[in-house]
Amino acid sequence: MSTLTVNVERLTDFCIKMLERAGLGSEDARIASKVLVAADMRGVSSHGTVALRTYVKQIRGGGMNPKANIEIVREGPAWAIVDGNAGMGVVTAYKATKIAIEKAKKCGIGIVGVRNGMHFGAAAYYAMMMAEEDMIGLAMSNVDINMTVTGAAGRVIGNNPFAYAAPAGEEKPIVLDIAMSVAAGGKINVAREEGKSIPEGWLVDAAGNPTTDPWEFLRGGALVPFAGHKGYGLALMVEILAGVMTGAAVTKDIGCWVRDFEHPCNEGFTFIAIDVGALMPIHDYKARMDALIRQIRNSPKAEGVERIYLPGEMEHEREEKAKVHGIVLGEATLSSLKGLAMDLGLEDELIWG
Repeated sequence: MSTLTVNVERLTDFCIKMLERAGLGSEDARIASKVLVAADMRGVSSHGTVALRTYVKQIRGGGMNPKANIEIVREGPAWAIVDGNAGMGVVTAYKATKIAIEKAKKCGIGIVGVRNGMHFGAAAYYAMMMAEEDMIGLAMSNVDINMTVTGAAGRVIGNNPFAYAAPAGEEKPIVLDIAMSVAAGGKINVAREEGKSIPEGWLVDAAGNPTTDPWEFLRGGALVPFAGHKGYGLALMVEILAGVMTGAAVTKDIGCWVRDFEHPCNEGFTFIAIDVGALMPIHDYKARMDALIRQIRNSPKAEGVERIYLPGEMEHEREEKAKVHGIVLGEATLSSLKGLAMDLGLEDELIWG
């Protein structure tokens, strides 16, 4: 089968069972499953449940600690540095975001940095957690080197994902989630698993030549920063905030989460929550945001264009559709989940069986 539509609750329950069998506590398994399924619901399959098998391989290989508790190692009224202790990255990020929110409620702004983190999935989830609390949320992570930079021949820095979410009133929040490369590495991995080529401009081979073969990513190829030096510069910003400032590993010292299952990645995260109501009346802010969104949406359209979208609007509509009609899982995700169930001896739990 190439695709299958699966009920949201059934997929979530399946993931929880897999993670509990792998050693996570029930609450952490619930958090992780919720975060990953949300990415599938929003159509971001490269950061959804397709990653679950790799996470479990990290647990079984010893690189990830399923029983880890995050530890606040330093803090002030509006900030904290957290040690993730190599626990599941999506769980660590979720809990660290909660800390940032609580600090912002007290101080108007909260910033939490994380070290000893593992891959944290889709950055947008944590930014949206903050937006749900009427806060502007920023979330970012450094990752293992996978991207070239202006003037370099090989891999130099990670494509370092960054997301923001800004709440609105009657309108939906604006949500942007980007890696600093033209395309995310996860999308290239999915294309490889599905036997598809990739668009030109996404990847260069180990010698720096453009390629449409996703297999070159495993042969030492590098992602290409978007807009040249601009994407490079923003990736470096994330490296400073999430890596240097938190005490996490930086650039070449970060472990590769998809290949090394025996050692922690030691990625760094940073979450920034800004309490809008502390800066201005929340009703005024929401009215201004709604006006801004509608102004952009109602701008004159180019020939042949039916609709202007705000960042995150497409993903929100996919999410709402998934709640009613289920999630469409692609071949790569289905294959990964089937392999996971077999790895754990839980074939009877296959949701499509």
